[in-house]
Amino acid sequence: MNDFSIQLLDSLKTGFIDRSLVSKREFLPELLVNDTDNGIKVLQTILKELKNCDEFWFSVAFATKSGVISLINQLLELESSGIKGKILVSQYQYFTQPEALRSLLKLKNIELKIAVDSDFHAKGYLFKKNSQYDLIVGSSNLTANALCSNKEWNLRISATDKSKLINDSIKEFQSEFENATWVDDDFIDSYERDYSLKHTFISISKKSIANKHEKSIIPNKMQKEALRNLKNLRIHGKNKALVISATGTGKTYLSAFDVKEYNPNKF
Repeated sequence: MNDFSIQLLDSLKTGFIDRSLVSKREFLPELLVNDTDNGIKVLQTILKELKNCDEFWFSVAFATKSGVISLINQLLELESSGIKGKILVSQYQYFTQPEALRSLLKLKNIELKIAVDSDFHAKGYLFKKNSQYDLIVGSSNLTANALCSNKEWNLRISATDKSKLINDSIKEFQSEFENATWVDDDFIDSYERDYSLKHTFISISKKSIANKHEKSIIPNKMQKEALRNLKNLRIHGKNKALVISATGTGKTYLSAFDVKEYNPNKF
């Protein structure tokens, strides 16, 4: 067993069995969160891993321009050093921004693909350095908010190249990557049109809903007459009534108006 394996084993004992055991912090299993009060960000760990890796794989459902910009300087350094990586994103709900794809496509050391045929929702980052792998899996997508400020939980673990967990992770990534679509300029042009349509529709829908909520709902002529009659029946001690009215004249709304008028303790 080499030195790395021995140190890793000690760290796993500390991380999973007894936190009082002394081991090398570098290999400890670690919960990654954003703690804005103390200046702690998931981004810091991602940047550190990129800086020290020989190869990397990202499997993230969503990527935004802000997320890519937060890594861009380190990614450019890797490009100049010839360190290669693969990034897989998703078309799911058209959250991934076209600008993010264009920025990543400019990096010649990165193979970029997008999952278009499934509800791909993964969030994982894998880094290789010699025979060591570091894996980060959790809730953080490739967005500035997820890497810097959102309440996120991510688990970082170290492992050897013989690890079953690493082997399974690489197999899963390769399977998804092989089935995904290559991202090129033509794809981004087409995706951008669909992205714009989707977000225009969402914007219009939100405005429509907001406008509906702003409108006052008042009783129509039929409902006013029925409400008067119902009130009169209650004055005379009646507790049952039958309303007969044509389809579409507003019997459901009438019921709501009457409940509001009567104001029962329980309904």
